[in-house]
Amino acid sequence: MPLDIELVKRIMKTNNLSQKDLAGMAGVTEAALSRYLSGERQPRADKIANLATALGTTSDELMGRSIAPPGPAELVRIVARNAGSIPDSVKLKLIRLLTTPAGQAGKEN
Repeated sequence: MPLDIELVKRIMKTNNLSQKDLAGMAGVTEAALSRYLSGERQPRADKIANLATALGTTSDELMGRSIAPPGPAELVRIVARNAGSIPDSVKLKLIRLLTTPAGQAGKEN
């Protein structure tokens, strides 16, 4: 299944990432990323995983696979994989969300 180029571009636009930015974050050359985004070449599985990490998503999503929303274990894995790039303010919000009793989520303290 090919890389969902439009999704990659949409996420890049949402996060104000240039091709140079994403290439650096994913550990690929700008030329390779350009070829992926033009559809000229398909990235290997390890490069798709790197792109997914850089974009804060999963390889499955980048491949256009329809998947169920992630469960708690998958969410922990995604957060752990991206922990270095998550700002402290977002980490604090996640901690509050995870430690807030059900029914009180969304209420500010």
